[in-house]
Amino acid sequence: MKTVKIELDSNVDTEEFVKVIGFISESISGYKMKNNMLMVDIEDSVNEEDISIAVQNLAAKYVSARLIEKNIYQNRKEIEHYYNEFKSIYYFDEGMASLSGVSLFLFRYFENVFESKVKEIFEKMNCNLVTKLFPVMLPISCYKKTGYLKRSPQYAIFCCSAIENLDLLNNINEFDEKEYKEFVNYPLYALSPSACFHVYEEYKNKVLDKNTVVTFTQSVFRNEGRFNFAQFGRMRDYHVREIVFIGDEDFVSLSREQMLDITKSFIDEIDLDAKIQIASDPFILPKMQKFKKIQTIDKSKYELQISYEKGKYISVASFNLHGNAFTHSFEFSVKDKETVTGCIGYGLERFVFAFLSQYGEDYENWPKPIKQEYILKNGE
Repeated sequence: MKTVKIELDSNVDTEEFVKVIGFISESISGYKMKNNMLMVDIEDSVNEEDISIAVQNLAAKYVSARLIEKNIYQNRKEIEHYYNEFKSIYYFDEGMASLSGVSLFLFRYFENVFESKVKEIFEKMNCNLVTKLFPVMLPISCYKKTGYLKRSPQYAIFCCSAIENLDLLNNINEFDEKEYKEFVNYPLYALSPSACFHVYEEYKNKVLDKNTVVTFTQSVFRNEGRFNFAQFGRMRDYHVREIVFIGDEDFVSLSREQMLDITKSFIDEIDLDAKIQIASDPFILPKMQKFKKIQTIDKSKYELQISYEKGKYISVASFNLHGNAFTHSFEFSVKDKETVTGCIGYGLERFVFAFLSQYGEDYENWPKPIKQEYILKNGE
Protein backbone atom coordinates (compact mmCIF):
# COMPACT_ATOMS: atom_id res chain seq x y z
CA MET A 1 0.00 0.00 0.00
CA LYS A 2 1.27 3.49 -0.82
CA THR A 3 -0.02 7.05 -0.50
CA VAL A 4 -0.31 9.66 -3.23
CA LYS A 5 -0.36 13.32 -2.13
CA ILE A 6 -2.33 15.68 -4.34
CA GLU A 7 -2.72 19.40 -3.69
CA LEU A 8 -6.17 20.60 -4.79
CA ASP A 9 -7.09 24.05 -6.01
CA SER A 10 -8.47 26.21 -3.18
CA ASN A 11 -11.66 26.74 -5.20
CA VAL A 12 -12.56 23.04 -5.29
CA ASP A 13 -15.79 22.24 -3.46
CA THR A 14 -14.08 19.62 -1.29
CA GLU A 15 -17.23 18.76 0.68
CA GLU A 16 -18.86 17.49 -2.51
CA PHE A 17 -15.69 16.20 -4.16
CA VAL A 18 -14.67 13.78 -1.37
CA LYS A 19 -18.02 11.99 -1.77
CA VAL A 20 -16.97 10.72 -5.20
CA ILE A 21 -13.30 9.86 -4.63
CA GLY A 22 -14.10 6.15 -4.22
CA PHE A 23 -15.68 6.07 -7.68
CA ILE A 24 -12.44 7.12 -9.40
CA SER A 25 -10.93 3.66 -9.01
CA GLU A 26 -11.46 0.53 -6.92
CA SER A 27 -7.71 0.53 -6.31
CA ILE A 28 -8.23 3.46 -3.91
CA SER A 29 -8.52 1.98 -0.42
CA GLY A 30 -8.84 5.18 1.59
CA TYR A 31 -8.11 8.89 1.76
CA LYS A 32 -7.45 11.77 4.14
CA MET A 33 -8.02 15.47 3.62
CA LYS A 34 -6.02 18.20 5.37
CA ASN A 35 -6.75 21.73 4.21
CA ASN A 36 -6.34 21.42 0.43
CA MET A 37 -3.96 18.47 0.56
CA LEU A 38 -5.57 15.16 -0.41
CA MET A 39 -3.75 11.95 0.57
CA VAL A 40 -5.01 8.90 -1.33
CA ASP A 41 -4.09 5.32 -0.36
CA ILE A 42 -3.68 3.02 -3.35
CA GLU A 43 -2.42 -0.50 -4.10
CA ASP A 44 1.32 -0.86 -4.75
CA SER A 45 0.73 -2.09 -8.31
CA VAL A 46 -1.14 1.06 -9.34
CA ASN A 47 0.62 3.87 -11.18
CA GLU A 48 0.73 6.95 -8.93
CA GLU A 49 0.73 9.43 -11.79
CA ASP A 50 -2.38 7.89 -13.36
CA ILE A 51 -4.29 8.22 -10.08
CA SER A 52 -3.03 11.75 -9.53
CA ILE A 53 -4.13 12.85 -12.99
CA ALA A 54 -7.55 11.19 -12.59
CA VAL A 55 -8.10 12.88 -9.22
CA GLN A 56 -7.05 16.31 -10.49
CA ASN A 57 -9.21 16.04 -13.62
CA LEU A 58 -12.28 15.17 -11.57
CA ALA A 59 -11.57 17.78 -8.90
CA ALA A 60 -11.42 20.47 -11.60
CA LYS A 61 -15.07 19.76 -12.38
CA TYR A 62 -16.01 20.60 -8.81
CA VAL A 63 -14.78 24.18 -9.03
CA SER A 64 -17.64 25.38 -11.19
CA ALA A 65 -20.00 23.06 -9.29
CA ARG A 66 -19.71 25.06 -6.02
CA LEU A 67 -23.15 26.32 -5.05
CA ILE A 68 -24.00 29.42 -3.06
CA GLU A 69 -26.20 28.39 -0.15
CA LYS A 70 -29.57 30.08 -0.43
CA ASN A 71 -32.13 29.33 2.23
CA ILE A 72 -35.80 29.91 1.51
CA TYR A 73 -36.80 28.94 5.07
CA GLN A 74 -35.09 28.40 8.41
CA ASN A 75 -36.27 27.43 11.87
CA ARG A 76 -33.38 28.20 14.18
CA LYS A 77 -33.14 26.45 17.52
CA GLU A 78 -30.37 26.40 20.08
CA ILE A 79 -29.58 22.78 20.96
CA GLU A 80 -27.36 22.24 23.97
CA HIS A 81 -26.81 18.52 23.42
CA TYR A 82 -27.14 16.31 20.34
CA TYR A 83 -27.67 12.56 20.70
CA ASN A 84 -25.69 10.13 18.53
CA GLU A 85 -26.38 6.67 19.99
CA PHE A 86 -29.82 5.03 19.85
CA LYS A 87 -30.84 1.75 21.46
CA SER A 88 -33.85 1.42 19.13
CA ILE A 89 -31.72 1.36 15.95
CA TYR A 90 -29.60 -1.66 14.97
CA TYR A 91 -27.11 -1.54 12.09
CA PHE A 92 -26.81 -4.78 10.12
CA ASP A 93 -24.10 -3.50 7.83
CA GLU A 94 -22.97 -0.25 6.25
CA GLY A 95 -26.08 1.71 5.34
CA MET A 96 -28.53 -0.96 6.56
CA ALA A 97 -30.53 -0.50 9.77
CA SER A 98 -33.55 -1.91 11.58
CA LEU A 99 -35.91 0.15 13.71
CA SER A 100 -37.81 -0.93 16.80
CA GLY A 101 -39.50 0.63 19.82
CA VAL A 102 -39.48 4.42 19.73
CA SER A 103 -37.68 4.66 16.39
CA LEU A 104 -40.27 2.43 14.71
CA PHE A 105 -43.06 4.50 16.29
CA LEU A 106 -41.48 7.66 14.85
CA PHE A 107 -41.14 6.03 11.43
CA ARG A 108 -44.87 5.24 11.38
CA TYR A 109 -45.74 8.64 12.82
CA PHE A 110 -43.87 10.61 10.14
CA GLU A 111 -45.17 8.32 7.38
CA ASN A 112 -48.77 8.92 8.50
CA VAL A 113 -48.26 12.66 8.97
CA PHE A 114 -47.00 13.15 5.42
CA GLU A 115 -49.78 11.00 3.98
CA SER A 116 -52.39 13.00 5.90
CA LYS A 117 -50.86 16.29 4.70
CA VAL A 118 -51.29 15.14 1.10
CA LYS A 119 -54.94 14.24 1.68
CA GLU A 120 -55.51 17.51 3.53
CA ILE A 121 -54.53 19.49 0.44
CA PHE A 122 -55.51 17.42 -2.58
CA GLU A 123 -58.83 15.91 -1.54
CA LYS A 124 -60.18 19.48 -1.77
CA MET A 125 -58.80 20.05 -5.27
CA ASN A 126 -60.23 19.09 -8.64
CA CYS A 127 -57.69 16.36 -9.31
CA ASN A 128 -57.26 12.61 -9.04
CA LEU A 129 -55.67 11.53 -5.74
CA VAL A 130 -54.32 7.99 -6.08
CA THR A 131 -52.68 5.79 -3.44
CA LYS A 132 -50.33 3.04 -4.66
CA LEU A 133 -48.18 0.13 -3.53
CA PHE A 134 -45.31 -0.68 -5.91
CA PRO A 135 -42.84 -3.58 -6.11
CA VAL A 136 -39.23 -3.11 -5.11
CA MET A 137 -37.53 -4.08 -8.37
CA LEU A 138 -37.56 -1.93 -11.48
CA PRO A 139 -37.16 -3.30 -15.04
CA ILE A 140 -33.85 -2.24 -16.58
CA SER A 141 -35.74 -0.95 -19.63
CA CYS A 142 -37.61 1.49 -17.37
CA TYR A 143 -34.44 2.43 -15.52
CA LYS A 144 -32.70 3.38 -18.77
CA LYS A 145 -35.71 5.35 -19.99
CA THR A 146 -35.65 7.61 -16.91
CA GLY A 147 -32.15 8.80 -17.84
CA TYR A 148 -30.94 8.08 -14.30
CA LEU A 149 -28.12 5.80 -15.46
CA LYS A 150 -26.83 8.67 -17.57
CA ARG A 151 -27.10 11.27 -14.79
CA SER A 152 -26.16 9.36 -11.62
CA PRO A 153 -24.83 5.87 -12.45
CA GLN A 154 -22.93 5.67 -9.16
CA TYR A 155 -26.15 4.87 -7.27
CA ALA A 156 -27.04 1.80 -9.35
CA ILE A 157 -27.66 -1.55 -7.64
CA PHE A 158 -28.66 -4.36 -10.00
CA CYS A 159 -30.50 -7.64 -9.37
CA CYS A 160 -29.18 -10.87 -10.88
CA SER A 161 -30.92 -14.26 -10.92
CA ALA A 162 -29.12 -17.61 -10.66
CA ILE A 163 -28.28 -19.42 -13.89
CA GLU A 164 -30.63 -22.34 -14.51
CA ASN A 165 -27.93 -24.98 -14.62
CA LEU A 166 -27.83 -27.70 -11.94
CA ASP A 167 -24.21 -28.66 -12.62
CA LEU A 168 -23.13 -25.12 -11.76
CA LEU A 169 -25.55 -24.60 -8.90
CA ASN A 170 -24.49 -27.84 -7.17
CA ASN A 171 -21.00 -26.36 -6.74
CA ILE A 172 -21.91 -22.82 -5.72
CA ASN A 173 -20.88 -23.28 -2.06
CA GLU A 174 -17.37 -24.31 -3.07
CA PHE A 175 -16.51 -20.93 -4.53
CA ASP A 176 -15.39 -17.62 -3.11
CA GLU A 177 -17.86 -14.70 -3.21
CA LYS A 178 -15.84 -13.04 -5.95
CA GLU A 179 -16.56 -15.99 -8.23
CA TYR A 180 -20.35 -15.86 -7.81
CA LYS A 181 -20.59 -13.99 -11.11
CA GLU A 182 -20.17 -17.37 -12.82
CA PHE A 183 -23.52 -18.44 -11.36
CA VAL A 184 -25.68 -15.44 -12.19
CA ASN A 185 -27.34 -14.05 -15.28
CA TYR A 186 -26.99 -10.52 -16.55
CA PRO A 187 -29.45 -8.30 -14.67
CA LEU A 188 -32.91 -7.65 -16.06
CA TYR A 189 -33.96 -5.66 -13.00
CA ALA A 190 -32.55 -3.02 -10.67
CA LEU A 191 -33.37 -1.82 -7.18
CA SER A 192 -34.92 1.57 -7.80
CA PRO A 193 -32.77 4.55 -6.71
CA SER A 194 -35.72 6.93 -6.88
CA ALA A 195 -39.21 6.35 -5.51
CA CYS A 196 -41.14 7.94 -8.39
CA PHE A 197 -39.89 5.76 -11.29
CA HIS A 198 -42.56 3.07 -10.93
CA VAL A 199 -45.25 5.71 -11.47
CA TYR A 200 -43.94 6.63 -14.92
CA GLU A 201 -43.66 2.99 -15.95
CA GLU A 202 -47.27 2.29 -14.93
CA TYR A 203 -48.63 5.42 -16.64
CA LYS A 204 -46.62 5.15 -19.86
CA ASN A 205 -48.60 5.70 -23.08
CA LYS A 206 -51.69 6.74 -21.08
CA VAL A 207 -53.84 9.87 -21.27
CA LEU A 208 -55.24 10.86 -17.86
CA ASP A 209 -58.60 12.58 -17.55
CA LYS A 210 -57.37 15.29 -15.12
CA ASN A 211 -54.41 16.49 -13.08
CA THR A 212 -53.24 13.65 -10.86
CA VAL A 213 -51.43 13.18 -7.55
CA VAL A 214 -49.98 9.76 -6.72
CA THR A 215 -48.77 8.98 -3.18
CA PHE A 216 -47.15 5.90 -1.63
CA THR A 217 -44.31 4.65 0.54
CA GLN A 218 -41.50 3.06 -1.46
CA SER A 219 -38.25 1.23 -0.75
CA VAL A 220 -35.30 3.01 -2.34
CA PHE A 221 -31.74 1.74 -2.82
CA ARG A 222 -28.56 3.68 -3.51
CA ASN A 223 -24.88 2.83 -3.59
CA GLU A 224 -23.66 5.91 -1.76
CA GLY A 225 -20.00 4.94 -2.17
CA ARG A 226 -17.89 2.81 0.13
CA PHE A 227 -16.25 5.80 1.89
CA ASN A 228 -19.55 7.54 2.63
CA PHE A 229 -21.59 5.12 4.73
CA ALA A 230 -19.87 6.20 7.93
CA GLN A 231 -21.59 9.58 7.58
CA PHE A 232 -24.69 10.18 9.67
CA GLY A 233 -27.85 8.91 7.99
CA ARG A 234 -26.18 7.53 4.84
CA MET A 235 -28.29 4.53 3.81
CA ARG A 236 -28.14 2.07 0.93
CA ASP A 237 -31.64 0.77 1.74
CA TYR A 238 -34.37 3.09 3.05
CA HIS A 239 -38.01 4.16 2.69
CA VAL A 240 -39.49 7.28 1.13
CA ARG A 241 -42.97 8.72 1.51
CA GLU A 242 -43.46 9.93 -2.05
CA ILE A 243 -45.86 12.32 -3.75
CA VAL A 244 -45.84 12.56 -7.56
CA PHE A 245 -47.63 15.39 -9.40
CA ILE A 246 -48.79 14.97 -13.01
CA GLY A 247 -50.48 17.86 -14.80
CA ASP A 248 -50.05 21.29 -16.30
CA GLU A 249 -47.17 23.48 -15.16
CA ASP A 250 -49.31 25.72 -12.93
CA PHE A 251 -50.80 22.73 -11.11
CA VAL A 252 -47.45 21.03 -10.51
CA SER A 253 -45.74 24.23 -9.35
CA LEU A 254 -48.63 25.18 -7.06
CA SER A 255 -48.74 21.64 -5.63
CA ARG A 256 -45.06 21.80 -4.73
CA GLU A 257 -45.50 25.22 -3.11
CA GLN A 258 -48.45 24.01 -1.03
CA MET A 259 -46.49 21.00 0.21
CA LEU A 260 -43.51 23.25 0.99
CA ASP A 261 -45.74 25.52 3.07
CA ILE A 262 -47.36 22.68 4.98
CA THR A 263 -43.93 21.10 5.60
CA LYS A 264 -42.62 24.38 7.03
CA SER A 265 -45.62 24.56 9.36
CA PHE A 266 -44.97 21.00 10.53
CA ILE A 267 -41.29 21.72 11.25
CA ASP A 268 -42.32 24.82 13.19
CA GLU A 269 -44.90 22.80 15.13
CA ILE A 270 -42.41 20.17 16.32
CA ASP A 271 -39.64 22.77 16.60
CA LEU A 272 -36.75 21.14 14.78
CA ASP A 273 -33.58 23.05 13.95
CA ALA A 274 -33.96 22.91 10.17
CA LYS A 275 -33.80 24.79 6.90
CA ILE A 276 -35.03 24.51 3.30
CA GLN A 277 -32.61 25.57 0.60
CA ILE A 278 -32.14 25.53 -3.15
CA ALA A 279 -30.22 22.39 -4.07
CA SER A 280 -29.03 20.21 -6.94
CA ASP A 281 -28.76 16.49 -7.58
CA PRO A 282 -25.43 14.78 -6.76
CA PHE A 283 -24.16 14.42 -10.32
CA ILE A 284 -20.86 12.54 -10.31
CA LEU A 285 -19.85 12.39 -13.98
CA PRO A 286 -17.79 15.42 -15.05
CA LYS A 287 -19.96 15.97 -18.14
CA MET A 288 -23.06 16.32 -15.92
CA GLN A 289 -21.67 19.02 -13.60
CA LYS A 290 -23.23 21.80 -15.69
CA PHE A 291 -26.69 20.62 -14.62
CA LYS A 292 -25.95 21.61 -11.02
CA LYS A 293 -25.92 25.25 -12.12
CA ILE A 294 -29.03 24.80 -14.27
CA GLN A 295 -31.00 23.25 -11.41
CA THR A 296 -29.93 26.04 -9.07
CA ILE A 297 -30.90 28.82 -11.47
CA ASP A 298 -34.24 27.18 -12.28
CA LYS A 299 -34.95 26.42 -8.60
CA SER A 300 -36.11 22.99 -9.73
CA LYS A 301 -34.95 21.32 -6.51
CA TYR A 302 -35.32 22.26 -2.85
CA GLU A 303 -34.10 20.24 0.12
CA LEU A 304 -35.31 20.14 3.71
CA GLN A 305 -32.26 19.74 5.93
CA ILE A 306 -32.26 19.04 9.68
CA SER A 307 -29.24 19.49 11.94
CA TYR A 308 -27.79 16.42 13.65
CA GLU A 309 -24.68 18.11 15.09
CA LYS A 310 -23.84 21.74 15.65
CA GLY A 311 -23.45 23.24 12.18
CA LYS A 312 -24.03 19.91 10.39
CA TYR A 313 -27.22 19.09 8.47
CA ILE A 314 -28.70 16.06 6.79
CA SER A 315 -31.15 16.22 3.88
CA VAL A 316 -34.42 14.53 4.84
CA ALA A 317 -36.74 15.59 2.00
CA SER A 318 -36.59 16.96 -1.55
CA PHE A 319 -39.11 18.98 -3.55
CA ASN A 320 -38.55 18.62 -7.30
CA LEU A 321 -39.83 19.92 -10.62
CA HIS A 322 -39.04 17.69 -13.63
CA GLY A 323 -40.53 19.67 -16.53
CA ASN A 324 -41.42 17.30 -19.37
CA ALA A 325 -38.43 14.96 -18.90
CA PHE A 326 -40.59 11.98 -17.91
CA THR A 327 -43.79 12.78 -19.81
CA HIS A 328 -41.81 12.77 -23.06
CA SER A 329 -39.76 9.67 -22.26
CA PHE A 330 -42.77 7.62 -21.14
CA GLU A 331 -45.33 9.35 -23.40
CA PHE A 332 -48.11 10.00 -20.88
CA SER A 333 -50.17 13.14 -20.46
CA VAL A 334 -53.27 14.75 -19.03
CA LYS A 335 -56.01 15.26 -21.60
CA ASP A 336 -55.81 18.63 -23.39
CA LYS A 337 -52.86 19.82 -21.28
CA GLU A 338 -49.15 20.42 -21.80
CA THR A 339 -48.10 17.94 -19.15
CA VAL A 340 -45.15 18.06 -16.75
CA THR A 341 -44.31 16.25 -13.52
CA GLY A 342 -42.87 16.96 -10.10
CA CYS A 343 -42.29 14.92 -6.97
CA ILE A 344 -41.66 15.22 -3.26
CA GLY A 345 -39.92 12.55 -1.22
CA TYR A 346 -39.63 12.40 2.56
CA GLY A 347 -36.84 10.05 3.69
CA LEU A 348 -38.46 8.32 6.65
CA GLU A 349 -35.40 6.78 8.31
CA ARG A 350 -33.53 10.05 7.93
CA PHE A 351 -36.40 11.92 9.55
CA VAL A 352 -36.25 9.49 12.46
CA PHE A 353 -32.46 9.77 12.82
CA ALA A 354 -32.49 13.57 12.65
CA PHE A 355 -35.39 13.87 15.12
CA LEU A 356 -33.69 11.54 17.61
CA SER A 357 -30.40 13.42 17.29
CA GLN A 358 -32.16 16.56 18.57
CA TYR A 359 -34.67 15.09 21.05
CA GLY A 360 -33.28 11.68 22.04
CA GLU A 361 -35.24 8.47 22.73
CA ASP A 362 -37.00 9.56 25.94
CA TYR A 363 -40.52 10.47 24.78
CA GLU A 364 -40.92 12.77 27.80
CA ASN A 365 -38.57 15.20 26.03
CA TRP A 366 -40.44 15.11 22.71
CA PRO A 367 -42.63 17.89 21.27
CA LYS A 368 -46.18 17.82 22.63
CA PRO A 369 -48.04 16.47 19.54
CA ILE A 370 -45.62 13.54 19.08
CA LYS A 371 -45.45 12.82 22.81
CA GLN A 372 -49.25 12.72 23.05
CA GLU A 373 -49.49 10.36 20.08
CA TYR A 374 -46.88 8.06 21.57
CA ILE A 375 -48.72 7.90 24.91
CA LEU A 376 -52.00 7.25 23.10
CA LYS A 377 -50.49 4.41 21.07
CA ASN A 378 -48.66 2.80 23.97
CA GLY A 379 -51.16 3.38 26.79
CA GLU A 380 -48.65 5.15 29.03
